[in-house]
Amino acid sequence: MSIAIPLSAWATWRIDALGIAAVVAALLYLWAAGRTQGRLRVPGARRAAFVVGCVVLVVISCGPVGEYAPRLFWVRALQITVLLYLVPLALTAGTPVTVVAGLLSPTARLRGLHALRGPIPRMLTYPAVTSGLLLVTPWVLLFTGWNIAAMTHPALDLLTRLFLVAAGFGYYYARSQADPVPRRFPQSLSLVITLVESLADGVLGVVVWLGPDIYAGYYRSVGFTEHSQMRDSQMIGAGMLWLLADVIGLPFLMILMTALRREDARRQARVDAAQDEAEMRASLGTAPSAPGSGAPDGGALWWENDPRFADRFHH
Repeated sequence: MSIAIPLSAWATWRIDALGIAAVVAALLYLWAAGRTQGRLRVPGARRAAFVVGCVVLVVISCGPVGEYAPRLFWVRALQITVLLYLVPLALTAGTPVTVVAGLLSPTARLRGLHALRGPIPRMLTYPAVTSGLLLVTPWVLLFTGWNIAAMTHPALDLLTRLFLVAAGFGYYYARSQADPVPRRFPQSLSLVITLVESLADGVLGVVVWLGPDIYAGYYRSVGFTEHSQMRDSQMIGAGMLWLLADVIGLPFLMILMTALRREDARRQARVDAAQDEAEMRASLGTAPSAPGSGAPDGGALWWENDPRFADRFHH
């Protein structure tokens, strides 16, 4: 059995529930994004990113990759990497929460944002939860019976692929913070987490590359007769889990660095404004305002004081 996907396979496509869901999601997203106006209007680049994520999801589910994932380890590794990293990154770049908010009335939008700040969303988007899930999932999937069970049971495979997309989406949504999130964390923390995650991808790739044969009995049952071919497929798959994951992570790293610069600029602007106010009050001989005077920050919602969302969700 060859470890290459034959060219003829690229003309063969199948119907897959996840691919159909991706098409429906793209159409609904474009319809909803087209209805948003004013400050909630989604830029064309973000719309394109979401659509690209849906297209990739269709290709990875309905094309030859979906057909050959249960037969070749490197194709399965490619599928896992794309579903866990590339598709969620593109989907979150489209700011779907903002698009949904644009369909709501100001009152419903405010209620939704209150619900978003609830204890369960806060727990699910906590850095240790989202990052831990992203780091642990590939290890558990590859080194337990989960992966073989998924490759031999279509219903479980569908649930597994949905879980991979959801785990990646939760990670990128909480880390990029392009949409309203339950709790905001410094972008420097997101940058450190991303670097640690890249190192973890490398460790996983090395373990798969240098470790013993994975699923040798299973791959013999699907047609592999030569050990060297199984080994080559596993080594290519290790590269997918390591190098491809890091390549996908580069755009996200640049996004975080840009967000970090903007965060520092906003912080410096606030410091400069406070110093200017203090100097003005000193020159006029007036006392500085007492904490809590003026705008009631203590009663304000977090997005009302956030420079990125104060205008976007003004009502």
